[in-house]
Amino acid sequence: MWEAQSPGLSREWGSVAISPEDPGPLHIGRFLSCAFRHPMNAMYPGIFNFHFRNLRKAYGRNETWLCFTVEGIMNRSTVSWKSGVFRNQVGSDPFCHAEMCFLSWFRHNMLSPKKDYEVTWYASWSPCPECAGQVAEFLARHGNVRLTIFTAHLYYFWNPSFRQGLRRLSQEGASVLIMGYEDFEYCWDNFVYNDGQPFKPWKRLQDNSLSLYITLQEILQ
Repeated sequence: MWEAQSPGLSREWGSVAISPEDPGPLHIGRFLSCAFRHPMNAMYPGIFNFHFRNLRKAYGRNETWLCFTVEGIMNRSTVSWKSGVFRNQVGSDPFCHAEMCFLSWFRHNMLSPKKDYEVTWYASWSPCPECAGQVAEFLARHGNVRLTIFTAHLYYFWNPSFRQGLRRLSQEGASVLIMGYEDFEYCWDNFVYNDGQPFKPWKRLQDNSLSLYITLQEILQ
């Protein structure tokens, strides 16, 4: 693992509770298109190897795959509650990006002000500025949720707005990290239909992780 540290009243729409205090402008059509997306249990090996392979030049990866775990914090220990996989197309409406689909699902299905949560993401791409801003606002409003983000690639890391999005996440308490060997192996074991086959690392996995780690350190300084 390469590491860089760093509801009030609700309105019912069908079976979905929409809180006016949720961050950002909420368009009902956009919200519903994501709110009714349920997470997948896992992905196929070819998808994992293509989208999570941490190449320095990851051309053609036009989707984000987000694996997650949600744990409850009870008596200073964690209890596993839910895990799964979301996906999106990178160029789609930000409200339907994988990060926003997770937040919509999490708000509707799990979030309670009376519980504390440890949320971990393993994402093929780091968030775009819009998603980073929405997630940061969510964390600012929900101090009972701790978020750790492991990413296989840094999305447009040379772009100032993308860099600022990562810094804002860190400022709001999210731990933003680069995936290393153990993290890829964990995803393979827990989020891939692997037929009992062990994880097989690709060439330069650790070298590429170190390079991305150095870049992320520079961004978060």
